[in-house]
Amino acid sequence: MNEPIIELKNITKEYPIRRGFRDLRGQGGLFDWVRGKKTENFRALDNITFDIYRGETVGIIGKNGSGKSTLLKIIAGVTIPTEGRVQVYGRVASLLELGAGFHPLLTGRENIYLNAGLLGMRKAQVNEVIEQIIEFSGIREFIDQPVDTYSSGMYVRIGFAVASFVNPDIFLVDEVLSVGDEEFQRKCRYRIGELREQGKTIVFVSHDLGTVNALCNRVFLLDHGKLIDRGSVSATIDFYLRQIGRAEGIHTISDETGNLEAIFSHGKISLFHFQKEITSPLGIEGIVVHLQQVHTSSMGDWSVLERGKQTLVSNGTLYRLPLQWEWKAIIENNSLILSPTYKLLKEIPLQALEFRIFLPEVYDRFFYAGNEGKFSPIQPGNLGWVPMVPPKIGENSAFLLSSHEEYPLLKIEFESCEPGTSITIGNTDYIGRSRFVNCHLQIPETSNLQKLGTHSIGNLKISIATKEQYETWKSSWLQQRTIHLKHIEARLGEGYIEFIDKNTMKHITQAVHFHTQFRLQGMWFLSQTFLWKTPYREGNSWLMEGESQRFPIKLKWELTPDNETDCIITKIWCETMEEIDLEEYNISIGLVYPYSQWETSFEKGTFPEILPQQIEYRHLNKNYSPSLYIKAQGDNLPLICLFTNQENTFRMSPINPEYSLGARIIQAIATPEQKSVFHLKTGMHFLFDGGIRFQTTKNIN
Repeated sequence: MNEPIIELKNITKEYPIRRGFRDLRGQGGLFDWVRGKKTENFRALDNITFDIYRGETVGIIGKNGSGKSTLLKIIAGVTIPTEGRVQVYGRVASLLELGAGFHPLLTGRENIYLNAGLLGMRKAQVNEVIEQIIEFSGIREFIDQPVDTYSSGMYVRIGFAVASFVNPDIFLVDEVLSVGDEEFQRKCRYRIGELREQGKTIVFVSHDLGTVNALCNRVFLLDHGKLIDRGSVSATIDFYLRQIGRAEGIHTISDETGNLEAIFSHGKISLFHFQKEITSPLGIEGIVVHLQQVHTSSMGDWSVLERGKQTLVSNGTLYRLPLQWEWKAIIENNSLILSPTYKLLKEIPLQALEFRIFLPEVYDRFFYAGNEGKFSPIQPGNLGWVPMVPPKIGENSAFLLSSHEEYPLLKIEFESCEPGTSITIGNTDYIGRSRFVNCHLQIPETSNLQKLGTHSIGNLKISIATKEQYETWKSSWLQQRTIHLKHIEARLGEGYIEFIDKNTMKHITQAVHFHTQFRLQGMWFLSQTFLWKTPYREGNSWLMEGESQRFPIKLKWELTPDNETDCIITKIWCETMEEIDLEEYNISIGLVYPYSQWETSFEKGTFPEILPQQIEYRHLNKNYSPSLYIKAQGDNLPLICLFTNQENTFRMSPINPEYSLGARIIQAIATPEQKSVFHLKTGMHFLFDGGIRFQTTKNIN
């Protein structure tokens, strides 16, 4: 490893204890010294030794009063140690106290030059970066006003901007970043990431363990002035959560064996399995959405009311809302069950309540609402949260899987007696570097959940599951949404139908599968973009109902299987809540690429190869007259026929889509005969009467 850039050896810092009025009465301070009595001292740091190497990002954590800020001041040279030796090699830029280094009568621009000069920069060097500093601070319109007119947030903005753009070797930041608004805090974290990539040495104090975990190579934990752990980042944070501040709203519960543990810490829960943390450092938190603003449960004053080995009851009042949480938690049967309630102290409009479960990146797969998928990697350029699958109202169970054996398979369930619940699964931004499972409860404007009093949300249950339990649950889930024909399985998804050959258990469809498309206001949108209810049976038919979140349209599919003919009779309606002009609609099936031949009522042909440079959809037929069917066939694949009972309504077309889809498409297209649009009045409209038929032995001649 390279040479240290910061060396601390046996650092101790003591301050004399001042007792205010007692000193005036001759009891303590100078009077004790005159009388020969020994002065009482407070030891802020106690024999601290460590080295920091060039290019490292080091976090300092600990509860208030543990010595974190004092340690930073000693490194910055603001104060000297009582005992010990400190060596710093390089230019230090620090942001330690609000307004430190600013002259109140000078303007913001003049203070930039003053602060940069104190850090050793010449005026010409400042001229090169002053526009970057002003732009980053976001207070350009106030930059030529005296800083004594600035708010605390403006002080932080300009102070951080100066310190981070003067090309320091060492950048020291105290918890003053918490003064800025959420957008500026995000910019600061991103800037710290940039400095880190430039090889700068960064030391910062923070209570935000998520940021510490995301940015730091090492973490130093201080408790009553002592350095008590210097292990890995996760181990140090683990130690901090477990050992520090139990009397300040922290409590640990575990099951009978001790294999599953949950640490409650001031509005957040961290979950451990066999002493390994299986939530990310962001943990599990509650969310209240009020006037489109997010209020996290950690933004409150919490206390643990009841402490048991397997149970706890905690209470927390949010700082910025008249709302008081009460969380009851129990661990039993390899599950954490959280039963939250909240009390409104004043009637306020609430848009939503959520519980967010954050998991480490080693969780790489998920199963939710029929979607068994993989998480995409979280890249340095990811600045926003990215959902992996759309939420489904009423679908309140999900599984999370990891390829690492030490991380258990998790089942997450959100049970509520209130309507409007759903789960969203996805990735956070690069700073958070976590998978998220967002259990969401939408609150209507007229809901009683916005009235004074105490309200129950339901239960959040996180269970350690086995592979056998997962496979059984998945199989049961799929069977409830699967139509069985003689030789074909039809799996009902969110606005699509997936077909599988029972003989080979290989997919017949892929990519977009069977779906409906609409062209409205010059834009195409698919049935997959609708929010769909759980399919249900009515006699021999299956019914699927979905609603567009963008346009006033609902869809209804009626699917009636005929096992003997391997056919699904299909009827499709749309309901419009207001008058609309529909430019075109179609019923499409995305087939696997090996389908090679097609046929309509008028012509037949082959699907040509799709080249990598193809980025558009290409219709392969030449006769565009209305047809009653379109068929497709391929080697060792069932013949599939999309047919209609409506004469002179649909043009049947084989299509080669863009290369990235890797599919073939057969399509029934409905276009207006004379007018340029289908003018649909409010009400129900019948769109399609036909079906999908399969033949496993017959070829196209």
